[in-house]
Amino acid sequence: MKLFTKYNRINLYVMALVFCISGLIYYLIISGVLIQELDEALLRYKNRTEVFIKANQVIPEFNDFEEIQVSALKVTHASDKSIKTVRMYDTDEQVTEDFRQLSFTVKLNAQFYLLTVSKPIEGTKLLINVIAITTIVLLLVVILSSFLVNQSILKKLWRPFYLTLNELNGFKLDSHSLPKLPETEIDEFSLMNKSVYELIQSADNDYRALKEFTENASHELQTPLAIIRAKLDLIIQEENLSDGNSSALKIIYSSVQRLTKLNRSLLLLAKIDNGQFNATERIDMKERLLEKVEQFHELWTAKKLVNSLDISASFLKGNSELIDILLNNLLSNASSHNVSGGALYISLLNNRLIVSNSGSEVALDRTRLFSRFYKENLHSQHNGLGLSIIKQICDRSGITIQYNHLGVTHSFMLSWE
Repeated sequence: MKLFTKYNRINLYVMALVFCISGLIYYLIISGVLIQELDEALLRYKNRTEVFIKANQVIPEFNDFEEIQVSALKVTHASDKSIKTVRMYDTDEQVTEDFRQLSFTVKLNAQFYLLTVSKPIEGTKLLINVIAITTIVLLLVVILSSFLVNQSILKKLWRPFYLTLNELNGFKLDSHSLPKLPETEIDEFSLMNKSVYELIQSADNDYRALKEFTENASHELQTPLAIIRAKLDLIIQEENLSDGNSSALKIIYSSVQRLTKLNRSLLLLAKIDNGQFNATERIDMKERLLEKVEQFHELWTAKKLVNSLDISASFLKGNSELIDILLNNLLSNASSHNVSGGALYISLLNNRLIVSNSGSEVALDRTRLFSRFYKENLHSQHNGLGLSIIKQICDRSGITIQYNHLGVTHSFMLSWE
């Protein structure tokens, strides 16, 4: 979840909670204030009645007015004043509804009278509802407006951050150009961009230095390795070598061969990283694959591999030399990691190439499969660069590669547009 989305969600929850609580509190306050005003009106009516009785020594004749209902009842003793809400029949509206009722006693000529003054609450309730609804609607409009404005402002403020992320997502160390980070007036983002740019620049310099070292070292190793291999050829051909010396020389020769192969692979990876295979053309994959099948035929026969071919017309736009290396490594990998008398399946159909071979029941480590120097068996005679070269060429050529394992069958599927 994005930080912006997370903030908006929390902000919305908080605003909704504040809205509900504040709306309820406001309704209770308004209701209490208006009920208090109603009670004060009833008390004023009580005071006027008491003044009238004291002045005239008679109970006034009550007529219902201003929605107030008044009644007088003789009682035997005085009682305390009380105000409460009761349900009564409204003679004007001819309905039963809530009234606010004030009860008090007065004494006239040694006789106590219980006077009740009642006023309907419905009008007050209607006023409460109108005020509360109006205020809550206005409050809701303010909250929503604040939320939308806040969202718009935050989106604008965070725009440099997302622009930086987009630049970093598309950046690769072998792209030969540094990302262009946006300029911003926000100090925190400006400091972040500066730190990120310096870090990328440092990593890019180290990467270029490492590539240059690898390429130079591989070039420098070619000549002495060629000389060593030539001298070993001459020594091995001598007739007076003892069996022990001959065996030792063969081991040395084999090691030099492995070292030579490793050097060639590292040099190839360095050339691919440096973009030395930029020329592209339309390649007939069917024709190219059939050529490779013919080249590998003797090897497959020697290992008694049962091969199955399903090859149809397909074309790919890429570098001819890289595609040739790709097919060589792919078929060589399927051959060398196969078992004697095993199966080999090659399918080329609808811009998709599948190469499958029988092998171990244990799947390869998908997390390190295409890493350099990865070996399924630590004691393997292979240098562990074959699959890394395949992945590098696929990335350069716009080819997607996937590895699958089922039972004892290991498959690599290459697809392109």
